[in-house]
Amino acid sequence: MRAQTQSTTLLSPFSDVFSDLRVRYGIKLSLASLLSLYAALVLRLEHPNWAVLTCLVMMNSHFVGSTSLKAMLRCIGTIGGAFMGVWLVGDYTSSPVRFLLLIFIVLAIAVYKFGQYPASQAPYAYYLVGLTTLTVATYGIQDPYDAWKIGLNRALEILVGSLSSLTATSIIWPRYAREEFFELANKALETVAEVVALETDSYIQLRNRSGQLEQLQQQFEQQVSTLRNLLQSGARESTRFYGRLGNYNAFVVSLTNLFQAALHLERKGEEESQYIAKIQNELAVASAAVAHEFQILTRAHSPGARLPETTIDDAFSTLFEKVSALRAAGLFAEASIDINIDFFSHIAAFRTIRYEILEMRQIKQGLPRLRAADPERKPAWDLLPTIDWFWMKTAFKAALAADLSLLLIKWIHPPGSAAMPVAAMLFSVLQRSFIRTGGTGDLRAFQRLFCACLIFSVFAALLNLITPFMASYLLLNLTLFVGLFIFGFMTARLPGFSFWSIVIILATSVFIGLNAQVPVASTTIIDSILGLMTGMAIATVIGRLIWPLLPQRLLRDDLVAFFGQLKALSNPKLPTKKIQTRLALLPIEALQAAKRIRLPGFTQEQLRQFELLIRALAGLAARRTALARRRSELPAKLDALVHHELEQLDIEFDQVTDAFADCFRKGDSRREFPTVLGALDSLRRRAEQIRQEGILAPETLDAPIQLLEIVSRCQRIGETLEECARLIKSLSIHRYWGDYAL
Repeated sequence: MRAQTQSTTLLSPFSDVFSDLRVRYGIKLSLASLLSLYAALVLRLEHPNWAVLTCLVMMNSHFVGSTSLKAMLRCIGTIGGAFMGVWLVGDYTSSPVRFLLLIFIVLAIAVYKFGQYPASQAPYAYYLVGLTTLTVATYGIQDPYDAWKIGLNRALEILVGSLSSLTATSIIWPRYAREEFFELANKALETVAEVVALETDSYIQLRNRSGQLEQLQQQFEQQVSTLRNLLQSGARESTRFYGRLGNYNAFVVSLTNLFQAALHLERKGEEESQYIAKIQNELAVASAAVAHEFQILTRAHSPGARLPETTIDDAFSTLFEKVSALRAAGLFAEASIDINIDFFSHIAAFRTIRYEILEMRQIKQGLPRLRAADPERKPAWDLLPTIDWFWMKTAFKAALAADLSLLLIKWIHPPGSAAMPVAAMLFSVLQRSFIRTGGTGDLRAFQRLFCACLIFSVFAALLNLITPFMASYLLLNLTLFVGLFIFGFMTARLPGFSFWSIVIILATSVFIGLNAQVPVASTTIIDSILGLMTGMAIATVIGRLIWPLLPQRLLRDDLVAFFGQLKALSNPKLPTKKIQTRLALLPIEALQAAKRIRLPGFTQEQLRQFELLIRALAGLAARRTALARRRSELPAKLDALVHHELEQLDIEFDQVTDAFADCFRKGDSRREFPTVLGALDSLRRRAEQIRQEGILAPETLDAPIQLLEIVSRCQRIGETLEECARLIKSLSIHRYWGDYAL
């Protein structure tokens, strides 16, 4: 027994090491690359480095989907690209203009379909069509009479790399997007549970805990941002995840609504203490029921298991009965209308928390799980327009960069020509998906190009020194394994390709392509590095000068789109669920873009102001969503009492949001904004008049709660708009909203 205990103790550090995601990905990446290299050598393929390059790119597909479907689509994409390349090289190389035009069209379509989200269900199949076509054209343009042999070799090399990556991803520590989303969802729910507990306790005890709340808000924003990234990568890589994308979107929306419902309790006054003291026991019981419900939601359950029955309705029924009794006793008639609005809005906030928790129960049980029956599918709204202009521009630039590289090969025969087109294409395409999840896009692109050229120069000198030692196949494999393990360890948590990731991938391809088992001339090394540098330079120049992708412009587009969706929420003819999903995701994307801005005028203070603004906008979206839902549920009799005031408020609200959108669209916040204070004052006076006339006296408790909740939400929306106007005025967007920092 002692020996077994000692053995377990000795092995436990290793189990901790191998449970680290970074270690696992480093090992998987290294083994997959070595497998592709070994298979290419066994099959005696002409250029094994193409197999390794393809494997490294495809290993960014972290999650297991439908393996057989993935394998079939990748084979079809590779073979289709090879036939396309052979056809274009064999028939059109004698007519350069037509040849380049057709290559441009093929690559543009392939890149567009690769990036289009969420419409593209087989992104890497399209990617392989473009990559294989380009590689065949790169070699075939120099020897068009051997096009079939070139096409066969490039297809086999790319196919080996693609299937090697698929094998490693599916067998070695497979990752499932469904399960990772579920785990991240539980962590985010735990944070929301802490916020709800903090806010309810703070309300009941009348304490100020804003310091703790700030920390929890930052933690929640980070978790929701991670969930947003997982939504995108999971939908691209797993067909099962994509098939239930509507379920995952519904969870993110419900999670955000629940968080914002808790924040509604933040504003409280001492004047409410007389009311709170009379229902303190009932509030404590309701708070305990909410906490118990969160424990059920965050507790580990086996896939497919039903959640225990809820007891939250009984606790809230008791609370509402006590409030109804106090109302019947005439307690609320003695206080001012402002105190009543605040108190009943907080009671409505508790009711909203209960509603959102019950919604969350249904939504969470509808999340797909591994080894469980697929739940009912919710509508997956298209989150992008029919034409995705972001990837349309990217496709144009990538095809143009590849075409220009082929033109240079045909025209001046530069050194390292084999690496130029693929380098131009990879740098043009792979960085684009990373901008939404942490990249800086084309910001400071020329500075990065200069640094990369310096690093490549050092790398060329290093290759001249170590290449003779790489004649040993064992040493070559050990070097490749260690280098790629470090690379995988450092990039395991990146949700895409950064600029430097692509640099390392292409450098690895050059390292393998030298074929160090035979003597390698220094000129061969220099030519290969020059080819990479030329392709990288072409992609950088085109990307930076034609529709540059800058984080400040993404932030502008996200904010303008947000205000457009906010205005659309008041239109009952538009799909509400789709708008709610966009309103939940756009602030996350805007915050990600704001954190990527690296400009002299964009100080930490400016970033902090943007964080506060985006946080306020997220709250504004939640309040507008809740107000729209409450207005739709408002009985016709109650709606008639305040219909005119609410219509006027909608008009003024649209004027304010239009002014905000115009401010960010034009890049100048030095202006005065409209206000909704006049309409809010009219609504408050109307509520006072209804109270004095006793119009709602015969009605049940629901009537004043519903009406005063709407009045309160309108007031909170007005306060949030005033706060947003103040924050926008504090921004100096005219200093960094344009195209700066080459």
